Amino acid sequence: MRSQLRFIMHPDDERDFVSHVLSDDRTFLIDERSSDPAGPLLLRSIDAIAGGRCGIFRQPGGAGTNGDGGSGASGTKKIQFLRSQIVGTLITEGSIAIGTDRDDGEAAGVERHYKSLSKFIKARYANSVLRWYNPNLPFAPAAPGRSVNPGGPAPQVWVGPSVRPWLAGDPERRIRQHWSYGAMAFLE
Repeated sequence: MRSQLRFIMHPDDERDFVSHVLSDDRTFLIDERSSDPAGPLLLRSIDAIAGGRCGIFRQPGGAGTNGDGGSGASGTKKIQFLRSQIVGTLITEGSIAIGTDRDDGEAAGVERHYKSLSKFIKARYANSVLRWYNPNLPFAPAAPGRSVNPGGPAPQVWVGPSVRPWLAGDPERRIRQHWSYGAMAFLE
């Protein structure tokens, strides 16, 4: 299974999401930027993760590490969590993603966990309320050699409930795909 759920997640929304993720004692966060030779540590707090990339790992049996200090959490046994970030007046797109091999015996459990987290987000966030645009081009309909700007409402991007109030708090605040490049977006 290969799937990705894209979102704009304010830090208040992230706290709710991570609280839900960690409500299962078998579930841990992994700092993807860790360089520990024993493998990434399994964490029970998002505060210990400095970067924007982390993994969500659920141990099949019980809590703890694999006994040698590492996690035993390979790339196909975890959910990738790319965190939305606030940089100055920008909030960025984030996502959860999965890539499993059907031949892997643990794949079904990881897929169920991913679907459960996706369902949690979709029940609380709104889609088709965000429109991407190229800030370097004028707003105009499609024409030969160029697409419409802005695009239509994006059904594949889910916007957290705290994003709209955050944007309204300062007219300079914006949504961007990445803090240093990419399309901008506004909410309808």
